[in-house]
Amino acid sequence: MSLRKIMKYLFRRRVQLALYSGISLACLVATAILTAQVFLKLDEYKSTNRDNMPWTITQLQVDQLKLINAIVGPDTLDPEKLQILRQRFDILYSRTQTIKNGESYKLALADTAAGTELSEISETLDRMVTIIDADDASLIRQRQLLLDATTGLTDPIRRLSAAGIMVNARLAEVERSFITSKLVNLSVLSLLMLLALLSLMILLWRLYHLYRKRAFQNRITLNRLATILNTSQDAILVVDATGKIIDTNGAAETMFALLRAAETPVSISQVLFSRSDDGTNRLTPLSAQKLNLSCANGPNRSTNLIARNKTGLEFPVELSANKAARSGDEVCVCFIRDITNRLKAEADVRSARDKALVGERAKARFLGMISHEMRTPLNGILGSLDLLEETGLREDQERYSKIMKSSGQLLLNQINDALDVTQADAGRLTLSHSTFDLDDLLLDLLHSQQPIAAAQDNSLTLLKPETNGELVQGDRDRVNQVLLNLIANAIKFTRGGEIAIEVTRLGGPDHPTDEVEFQISDTGIGIAESDLPRIFDDFVRLTDPNSPDIEGTGLGLGIARHLVSLMNGKIGAESVKGEGSLFWVRIPLPRAHSDVTLIPDLPDEARKADRMDILVVEDNFTNRQVLCELLQKDGHRVTLAVDGPQGVAAANQTRFDVIFMDINMPGFDGIEASRRIRNEGGPCAGTRIIALTAHYQPEHDLQMQTAGFDAVQSKPLRRNVLRQLLAGDQQPPEPPRKPANIDWEVLDQLTAVLPDRKIAKLLDGFESEGQGLIDGLPSLKAEGARQFAARLHSFAGTAATLGAVSLQSMLSRAETFVIEGDLETADQFLDDLPKIWLETLQEIQQHCLAA
Repeated sequence: MSLRKIMKYLFRRRVQLALYSGISLACLVATAILTAQVFLKLDEYKSTNRDNMPWTITQLQVDQLKLINAIVGPDTLDPEKLQILRQRFDILYSRTQTIKNGESYKLALADTAAGTELSEISETLDRMVTIIDADDASLIRQRQLLLDATTGLTDPIRRLSAAGIMVNARLAEVERSFITSKLVNLSVLSLLMLLALLSLMILLWRLYHLYRKRAFQNRITLNRLATILNTSQDAILVVDATGKIIDTNGAAETMFALLRAAETPVSISQVLFSRSDDGTNRLTPLSAQKLNLSCANGPNRSTNLIARNKTGLEFPVELSANKAARSGDEVCVCFIRDITNRLKAEADVRSARDKALVGERAKARFLGMISHEMRTPLNGILGSLDLLEETGLREDQERYSKIMKSSGQLLLNQINDALDVTQADAGRLTLSHSTFDLDDLLLDLLHSQQPIAAAQDNSLTLLKPETNGELVQGDRDRVNQVLLNLIANAIKFTRGGEIAIEVTRLGGPDHPTDEVEFQISDTGIGIAESDLPRIFDDFVRLTDPNSPDIEGTGLGLGIARHLVSLMNGKIGAESVKGEGSLFWVRIPLPRAHSDVTLIPDLPDEARKADRMDILVVEDNFTNRQVLCELLQKDGHRVTLAVDGPQGVAAANQTRFDVIFMDINMPGFDGIEASRRIRNEGGPCAGTRIIALTAHYQPEHDLQMQTAGFDAVQSKPLRRNVLRQLLAGDQQPPEPPRKPANIDWEVLDQLTAVLPDRKIAKLLDGFESEGQGLIDGLPSLKAEGARQFAARLHSFAGTAATLGAVSLQSMLSRAETFVIEGDLETADQFLDDLPKIWLETLQEIQQHCLAA
């Protein structure tokens, strides 16, 4: 800070006032302290009753002479004389130690000749102690020796006395100097205090004239402020401690229909009311006590208030209140604003937002539903094409088959991407960690994409260090999906160029980390710098006028971003327009332990498990019988239970190798049954329990794991999936899928496993259960959501067993909406139930007759 600023700051009146006041106060305090010190010192000199130093040192000579007289004495020393001798010695010794060890003597004699003399006297007396403390006979024999030692103390004691007198004179001089200094300081401080007080008086006189002028200006300002408040659109009420309104502005008189000259004062509790929080909207008058408490800690703002004017009109208001002093009394100043229009606008905004959210949810639900509906028949088409390729086709037929398969796979990938986007927006994307060979994954990608790259005259190469089959921990499918999207994107935008996949583990060979970086570079058309920030957004497609034939949905990079974020990784891109692009991904893929090995995949027939004791807990008769037949055909011993209590009882009596547990059952459901089997410590407490459900959703995973399930499998169960489960291959659960009407693979397995009479019995049960559900829909709705959902779930399980996946999908979705309390949407799904059920029944019957 410059000198000019410092001087300007010091010439401020407040600073001057504080400075002069501080100086005066400091001088006053210092004067009081110095005066007190002087008087205390004088009082000490006047009232002291202790021996001074010269007297104490002189007494040593007296005590020495008395000791000599006691030693010389008569020739014969009786015990009484010896006792007096010892007492005289003790007195001399004690006084010497007092001078030597006393704090005041130490300070006074330090660094002087007296200290040396005192040490000599003390050493001599210490040597004489052994003679004095000896027995009487010994003391008498050494009488002369004791006399010589005592006489030898004469010169040191005289020198000590002389030195003590000099020390005492020096101390007296110091005391006189101290008193003189204090008196001088006291005079100077008194003078400074008088000057400061005089300056303070002059300053106060100037401030008086200044504040008088300012008071006049404040009066003008207050008049101006009163005009502003009276023209304010907000009502202003001044309320005293008892709650009476003692002053208002014009807006308040208009808002509350108050009369300024009214004889009866109006209370705040007559015009303001608080709304109760119990949902009844009951109005409670706002008391003065409550208003004062709300302002106790500063300004208070409240919007949950209702105002009522003199005419009885009620309207919502916003209150801002704070305490203020007025003529010595504390009042509460309230600013009140009518918020009727604002609340209406907020309600309109909320309504518009709710409608938008409903639309978004409906759009997401429709996109997810239509993705499932389209993906399932495509899987059937692609599977049929796989089978068709094995039938020995002509060259042209094989060419057409490959075209259809490639187009179908492309469409299926786009549908899967759309479904992943909806799951990502809903936060339902999940990971399935396992140990896998990273080299195998990269080689599979390379081999599968090289033909596609070659079709566009591109070369696809893999650059990576020699890892000799590195095993890593992560989600293999998700990593494969991210890299496949990036490689396919590079191939799509490159013609006659080069595409390279480079893989490195960050940290180098010496200090490797858990992160693996993948780089996919191409020499394609490149990306403009302005487009780079948005290429990872969903549904973003960058068009190029020079490449009009490039197609896509704009989902691939968005899905890659979602999946990389889910795996706690990072993704980015660098590009130069016209030269090419480089996409990089860093994903945590820690190395697996050295003792982990991968088990090669086995054919389905090789997956047959050894003969097992299996418990099937299923309330649906059809599902129970079909699962029993499938297991018994593979040679397993099967025990059946129709509900949760029976299943728990069977598990507590017999040890089973595997338990298949349905989720929704009467009594208590499969989740509770599994929890009891685990917790009751029976023979099956450690047995594998596999959950079966016709209506799987990803959000069920945590609930299933908590209940103790080892795996979750959607119905219907195919034989190869069943064998994999029994062999210990826990596949990730898949959501139920819907083909056109019938999954013929499931139905063909049933007809191959079950005899005709059982098939006929299943169809009869399916027909009667479906007809009973359709006829009883009105009464089921009246019985309550729980019973309604249970019936829908039961029939969905029967439909899944027969492969009637279209009917199962409809019933499962309707069940979901019933559980959520959305009966209106459930009714919309069930509108086509009679038609779908009849078509499904006819198709199954015709298929069975043809078989």
